Amino acid sequence: MELEPAITQFFSDLLTPLVATAVSAAFEKEKSHKEKEYIRVPEALKILHCSEPAFYNHVNKGNIKLIKNGRNSLVDKTQLLEDLESGKLRLRNDRHRRK
Repeated sequence: MELEPAITQFFSDLLTPLVATAVSAAFEKEKSHKEKEYIRVPEALKILHCSEPAFYNHVNKGNIKLIKNGRNSLVDKTQLLEDLESGKLRLRNDRHRRK
């Protein structure tokens, strides 16, 4: 019975930083998720200047990630703009663009 307090203290010292780190990471993830701006597909088509079949071709290839919200398909606007700017997402009419 003498080891019980020592074992409890050992695991407390071991687990407290791990739990604190996990909780902090979860809060940061939730915070960044709330800051994202989502747009519907027609708005994304206007930003990309592409047709709906070309857009869904990129979705099927995994270049654009859709998020379902009920019947709506949403796109993360900031991620879409970052991918477009960085060249990760290339559209047919982007061929003439130089990096």
